[in-house]
Amino acid sequence: MAEVEDLLEGVTVRLSAAEEIRAKGRRRRARGRAVRVGAGGAALLAAAGAWMLLPPGDRGTRQTVATATANPFRTDGVIQMPRADELPGYARWHWTESAGLPAGAGRRSGPLPQVGLAEACPASFAMTDEPGQERYSLLYTGRDHALAQYRVIAYDDTATARSQVAKVREQMTECGLRAVPPTARESEEGSRAWSGTVQDGRTMRVTVRRWNSWVSVAEVLDGTPAD
Repeated sequence: MAEVEDLLEGVTVRLSAAEEIRAKGRRRRARGRAVRVGAGGAALLAAAGAWMLLPPGDRGTRQTVATATANPFRTDGVIQMPRADELPGYARWHWTESAGLPAGAGRRSGPLPQVGLAEACPASFAMTDEPGQERYSLLYTGRDHALAQYRVIAYDDTATARSQVAKVREQMTECGLRAVPPTARESEEGSRAWSGTVQDGRTMRVTVRRWNSWVSVAEVLDGTPAD
């Protein structure tokens, strides 16, 4: 090995031959490239792995959330209320829009978390604080004293809407209603449904849907008792 002496503060530094220096340089550059490629590949694999580990539904959900920006409850400033034949149970009860509840039918539901027409869930009518909101509703009557109501409530913010929906669920549980599978249309819209027997023996079904700070509640009370 050729030696070159360079005296630095009395210390002799021995340098490798030129050929060995070039070989070491080539090895270091090769190792650097391998590390960079490996790190880049690992990052890509990690990202791909995180995506693949997501439940299959999450991919579609992310796309849906990103594109579903139109308010389903208001179009061009007009509140979208269902026609009578679009309300659940139309084939059985043949709904018609009504200006108010028939005589003796009890109270109608107003602000959330009230649920239950004709006193079906009286506990939900207890006095509660009413956050800022705008309410829109339609009443429907059907055969054999069946009743229905559709409400749209616009709150000041999404957090309030979410908390009010949670309170509605609590009231429905108190009323004896339980979660049931939504219809195909309700599922497509993102609605959730509850059903059960209320205190007068009739069946009531409630469908709840939320979009940002907007909430819709559809109530259907089967026919008969109304003396």
